[in-house]
Amino acid sequence: MSNQVLFVGLRRNLDEHLERVLRVAVDGDAGAALAAMRHDVPGIVAALQGLADRHRADENGCCRACRSGPFWRRVAVPCRVLLDVHLAVTVAMTARTSAAPQSHRLRLSSSDSGSH
Repeated sequence: MSNQVLFVGLRRNLDEHLERVLRVAVDGDAGAALAAMRHDVPGIVAALQGLADRHRADENGCCRACRSGPFWRRVAVPCRVLLDVHLAVTVAMTARTSAAPQSHRLRLSSSDSGSH
């Protein structure tokens, strides 16, 4: 089995697993979402922590994983990988927050609205 075939299989399995987790989190009932969270979130967090550790700065402030090549081509931290992960997490959190009902906003009572 070539590396490419192995990579394609691993990538497909990962994509399918993450899609299932996302589907349960978004569309599942509370019990299914909680079970998925307890089962899958620790592994996802560990994977992200491993990725962040791999892309940690070296003694010169360059990404350890992206620092190949001559010194003038080394990538300063945060590298593109960390920026992409941070952006994806931020966008996902923003999308969930904006889709949630805005019950925290102050509502003016009928007596308050006449005074403005």
